[in-house]
Order: sequence, then C-alpha cells, then structure tokens
Amino acid sequence: APAEDSLAVIEEAVAVDVDPEPAPVEAEVAPVDPNRPTDAEVEEASKDIDLSGLENFAESWDSYTEKYAPFFWHIPKAGGSSIKDIMGACHRFVMATEFGVTDGHIEDTEIAIVYPKVPGGGGGDRSPFVNVDTSTVAGIERAAQMGFADANLAEAVVSPFLWEANALFTQTAKGRLFSVFRHPVDRAISMFYYIQIADWEPSYAPELQSWTLQQYAESDRIENNWMTRQLSNTLGGDLDDSHLRLAMEVIRRKFLVGIMKRLEESMTRFEKFFHWTYHVNPPNQEACRKRLTSGGSNSNSKNKKDKPKPGEPVWELIAAQNVFDIQLYEYIETLFEEQEAFVTGIPDNFREVDATCCKCDPPTYPPEGFECPQAILNEEL
Repeated sequence: APAEDSLAVIEEAVAVDVDPEPAPVEAEVAPVDPNRPTDAEVEEASKDIDLSGLENFAESWDSYTEKYAPFFWHIPKAGGSSIKDIMGACHRFVMATEFGVTDGHIEDTEIAIVYPKVPGGGGGDRSPFVNVDTSTVAGIERAAQMGFADANLAEAVVSPFLWEANALFTQTAKGRLFSVFRHPVDRAISMFYYIQIADWEPSYAPELQSWTLQQYAESDRIENNWMTRQLSNTLGGDLDDSHLRLAMEVIRRKFLVGIMKRLEESMTRFEKFFHWTYHVNPPNQEACRKRLTSGGSNSNSKNKKDKPKPGEPVWELIAAQNVFDIQLYEYIETLFEEQEAFVTGIPDNFREVDATCCKCDPPTYPPEGFECPQAILNEEL
C-alpha cells in the first residue's frame, strides 16, 4: 500500500511556482497564410544559416539519450506553467528553475541538489531543485561557472532564455530543447489581461486595467513578433524574411514542439520521447498530471474574456503585430504532425509502463536505480 504521499502534498508543490492567468482565450482558426514558405523552401534557405550559437543543444532528430538534459523553453502565456508543474510536482523531477536559489541558496558556491522551503509555510514534502537560477542571464552565467552541465544533476531545466542558455551546456553534456507554442494572437490577448493583474511580475501594468483590447492593440505596449525575435536573437529593430527563416530553422533543427491547444497530447509526446516514467507514487502522480492537463496551472475560468475572431478589427490589429509569428506558428503546427514519427511505436501510457513506487510500503525501484525525493517537510528548518 502507498505510504503517506497524498495528492495534497503534490498540490502543495504545484503552488510553489504557478503562473496565474485568465483561462486561455482561443481565437477562431484563421486561414493559412499563403505567404508562409513551404517546407522545401525552408530547407533550401537553411543551407547558409549559422546556428553555432546553439551548438550545445542537440539536433531535433538526434536519437534519445540520457546524456542530454531536457531543456524547456518557457514562452509566456503559452501553457508553459502547466508543463513546468507537471515535470516538477507530478513527475517529481530534480528541476533547474528560479526556485533553486531561494531559501538562502543564492549564496551557495558548489553545485548541489537542495530542498528549498516553500514560502508561506504549511506541511508537505519539499521538492528537489538544483541550486541555480535559470530564469535570468546572470543566473545562467552563475550556473555555468559552477559547472552545471558536467554535474548532471537536473532532470529538467526551465528558462525563458534560449541563445543565452547555450552556455549552460557543453559539447559533451548537451541540452535537448522542447517547448509548447500558442497562436500569437491568442497569446497576445492573454498577455494583455495578465499584465493588468500580475503585480508580482516586472511587466505588471495596472494602468491598462481601464484599457480596451483595441486600445492595447493600437498602442506601442503590445509585443511585436515576440517568438521570431527571440528565436532569431533580434530583440530590437526591424524584421524581415531572413529573421523568419532563421527562426524556422532553429525550430526545425533544435526543437521538439508541442501545441497549447493540444496540451495533453503534447505532454504525452514529451514523456514518450524523454522516456519519463513514474517512480514516486504512480496513482498520485497520474492524478496530479490529469488535473494540470485538464485545467492548467491555477487557471481562472471566472475571468474568461470574450474572444475576437479572424476578420474582426481587433483580431486584425493584433495579427498585424505578429505577421512573422503567425507564419512561424503555422510552420510549428505542421512540424508537430511530422514529429509524431519521433515516438512511433512507443505507447501513449509509457509513463505508467514499468512504473515503480519508492513511496510505497514496501518500496519498489527500477533496475537502473532511483533516488527517491527526500521526505523533508516544508515546516522543518
């Protein structure tokens, strides 16, 4: 029978790192942009594209190996918090996020697995983290200096940075990129409502609470082709087709892609590809996963807003700020279908195949061994 490891404990861990937002606002599907390059055009144009700045990340078609650390590129307002919480709270992975330097661990000088105390107290087991902060450039530099890659402690890494994160890894200890993507218009709408209420974020903008979505779309506050800029490492200035081609090539060569509107299917693919199996308490872990894939991390259905439709003025205003991102997203949708080949023959319930339970009595372990998360209560000093 399972030892004391209730779903409440897992939910306590989820609360450590959530991303409150209104329930997802999904616009109607727009017609495919006829200007988007074909797959053949993308491959032909990629021949002269230099991706040496991402050389420490594996190629997307490389076979799975435990030597490569799963690296989740966290796109704001695209379902990333749910994936992050499934990995940390449900699968109970040793995570590298911003939380590893809390509880005084920013002063640590040697790389290690730590169990920071959850703010606000309360019972429940703490969760394991590597004592680094991958959410800032300074934190990434510190982690690299501490020997993050060669230590091989993190079972999953999460960061909003891409090109800067190349420094976390080496040619012999690479990262493996994956992410979840959302239609750019939907993401922009969600961002507008989020920054009105997110007083814990640097981007918090309470003055927008009196704005309409149209005012936001017409202002210089709205993001411009955020994905294309991040992926092409071009945060400022004008964009052209060369930046879109570079962004597409980064996605094609480096990413295992997921889609927010198909979140459960995307998470299943990640689990199959990375060979993630439950080892702590499978029934509770599966319940935790089901809750997060069906409802999201701290989603707020009561705050759901009306959604504009393609062709309506507001939708078109937002789309005009995301001309390249919309083409990129359509390419990602195509790639999502193609990458199904990466996990051919692996059952959808792989996470439960040969699962073991280190929190059961008696405990069980996989043949290769497994270090069970320490039972350190949050209330302990």
